[in-house]
Amino acid sequence: MSQRPEAVRRQRGPEQSLLTSLGPARGDARKTVVAVHPGALPATVWRTALARLPEDGAPHLLDLGSVPEYFAAALVPTLSVIGVRELAERCLTELTDAGLTERPFTLVGWSFGGVVAYELAARLGDQGLGDRVEEFVVLDSIAPVAAFQRPEEELRPAMLLGWFAMYLGAKRRHRLEVEPGALEGLGEEDGLGVLLAEAVAQGVLPDGTEHAGLRKLYTAFHTGLVRNNRCTVGYLPAPLDRTITVVKPAGSLLPDSPDLGWAELSGRPLRRIAVPGDHYTMLQEPETADALAALLTTGSATR
Repeated sequence: MSQRPEAVRRQRGPEQSLLTSLGPARGDARKTVVAVHPGALPATVWRTALARLPEDGAPHLLDLGSVPEYFAAALVPTLSVIGVRELAERCLTELTDAGLTERPFTLVGWSFGGVVAYELAARLGDQGLGDRVEEFVVLDSIAPVAAFQRPEEELRPAMLLGWFAMYLGAKRRHRLEVEPGALEGLGEEDGLGVLLAEAVAQGVLPDGTEHAGLRKLYTAFHTGLVRNNRCTVGYLPAPLDRTITVVKPAGSLLPDSPDLGWAELSGRPLRRIAVPGDHYTMLQEPETADALAALLTTGSATR
């Protein structure tokens, strides 16, 4: 049963800041990094990569899960959603209030966070501050282009269940392997049955895990995905005249799309980086963390 809106508000509490500094305040920081986090997993997943920044780096996190309307819409699917533009405006307000738009920084967004980060970069450009974003990096983020916008009823169960398998593995810190094609043609219930059997067999879930328990977790996961899909309805931004770095893991959300649609939104050639892991584990893979830290520390793409 969906939670009542007032129960969601009590659970989340009063509105809190989106912006968190992940290190000591440094006015003399050589490299400032601002990461936009979508909230699907705890923000602590960034620690592995950001811990590899040099000591004079200044990492900051914008956690979209701190926006009450965004958080609540993942729990109560009947609630209205907050759009990409408003989310980006709130992010920009907090960055400005913190003084972070007064100097250059690297902007990176993971998953849906990459879409919000794109709008944030666009708004800075509209204010004549486009050069503040030294590097713009998206981590397995699906571009907000027409080719990838689908109504909820057209989201295939096999695709969503495949994404859920990656999510479940990340939550349990044990990769869940699913044979290619094993979920094709199955509905949600049959597909969840396949995932449950595999998860128990592979030690991802304990023996005796009930189908109803997995269904509950999947429902929460699915509601969050639909929430993000609803947030982007009608959001088809214009391209930016800047380089976009696309970091794509081996287990991408869209493995058959080389650039995840970002070529349509960049006026310059993309920079592409392939890394290990999947969509939900990429930030915790040591090799990925090293590659990302090197990129965020030095960078070679130019605006």
